[in-house]
Amino acid sequence: MTNQCPACSARPPPISSARPSGAKKRLQARCPARPREIVAQAGKTARVTRLRSIPRWALVLALVLAAGGALRADRAVHHGRFLSTDERAYAVLGIAVSHGHYTAQSMNDPLHWPPGTPLLFAVARKVAGAGDTDVDPAAVYAAQWAVGMALIVAVFALAALLAGPWAGVAAAAGVALYPPLQTITGDLVSEPLGALTLAVVMIALAWAWRTPAPAVWRYAAAGALTGVAILVRADLLILPFVLALVVAVSLRRAGARPALTAAGAYLACAALALAPWSVYASRARHQFTPITSSSWSSLFVGTYLPGDGRIVGVREALGDEARAYNPQIRHIENRNLRTEWILDAVAARHPGLGRSAALQRETLHNLRVYGLGHPLAFAAMQARKLDRMWIGYDRGTFHNRRAWILAVHLLLSSAGLAGLLYGIWRTRRPELWAMLVTVLTATAVNVFFVAEARHNARIFPLLVAGGAAGVALGLSRRGPAARNGPPRADAIPPDRPRAAPRRGAVAVR
Repeated sequence: MTNQCPACSARPPPISSARPSGAKKRLQARCPARPREIVAQAGKTARVTRLRSIPRWALVLALVLAAGGALRADRAVHHGRFLSTDERAYAVLGIAVSHGHYTAQSMNDPLHWPPGTPLLFAVARKVAGAGDTDVDPAAVYAAQWAVGMALIVAVFALAALLAGPWAGVAAAAGVALYPPLQTITGDLVSEPLGALTLAVVMIALAWAWRTPAPAVWRYAAAGALTGVAILVRADLLILPFVLALVVAVSLRRAGARPALTAAGAYLACAALALAPWSVYASRARHQFTPITSSSWSSLFVGTYLPGDGRIVGVREALGDEARAYNPQIRHIENRNLRTEWILDAVAARHPGLGRSAALQRETLHNLRVYGLGHPLAFAAMQARKLDRMWIGYDRGTFHNRRAWILAVHLLLSSAGLAGLLYGIWRTRRPELWAMLVTVLTATAVNVFFVAEARHNARIFPLLVAGGAAGVALGLSRRGPAARNGPPRADAIPPDRPRAAPRRGAVAVR
């Protein structure tokens, strides 16, 4: 039987398996195109085989990353030129940190802001070689883009660790295509880095819970990462205590001693991660300062009923007092007043006290006069702050509100919460509990302090990841086999003969 070379239409003689190598050389000399064709065909087959071996979820994840990266890059490049008070503070402190200190001539209280985001901006400036004259160089927006991309990957890893790669892809897509998390790339705020660090904390806790016996060092690592997250967002200072309780309760079946040891290691390492900064801040302010000095100022604004617990409302209510205290700003309208000018005037009500102590006294006065004196109005104000935080989305600096973005926000938020609750109901997984209590704790703290729609940006990814993982885990337990378990041996009907064991099989009694 002869075959025809598809390259040159020659008909070489048949080659038997015993043909010597010399015949093969003569065949190659007669038909030189055939070896090249065989090699090309083999290479093409190998490439097709490699492509087919790539999981489909990996291809979809690559598309999600490409889309998320392109959308965030557009916002990083076409960012606004106006910088809010917080944005300018983080940018200026980034310059200061790049020179090894945490002070700035234009800032009265640099410790009002936590150090995590300024450190990120300082590293970006150093890497790019940015000068000090440009407050917001392209490097800091590139850093925000990198953090946003890392957040997509972290959300995928978190959901995939719990419920498989497709749940991770779904969560990553929700975060990558969520418009507010794209917009915030063009703002110099701490929410993107705060969202990333919280996702990493949840990954560390999920990794710790994967061991049959409590591995104390894994919980210790998760605690240290929680401390890092607090250095980015100081309002999470209560979170280690809440998550330590979740750790202890989840390990109760292993015994009281292992459960308390793991929870204690988690708390201790969170405190150790915070200790160096706490020592520095306390020495700089000459009083104990765990993270920042902003607690009493934020509490004053959040408890001031005439201002509806909002910075904008406080400006309107106390603008005249601020201008009377500082005549240099008498020509500035209320909407353009800086918050620090308002708080300076409030602190001046108690000239014998320091700024922090004066704001503490005014906050306690708000709680006594408004919280106890007008409880219904005070509770209604807290409800309005909850509405502002979640029934709204981050629009960045001076961006118009879009109805379709609000609809997407409400849909994804409610679906994520529903999926998270469904997963907890079906599985009781501690990882899902940890995500839920983190969302609730951050919400409660922000509602009591100053709640804005921007504050939901760092916990929204946890809702999406928890919702995707919760649905996948819950559905995997719905089948009758998973619900009722395998049939017992004594449940086989007596009239049904038992199958004879296969030859060579070992019977287990």
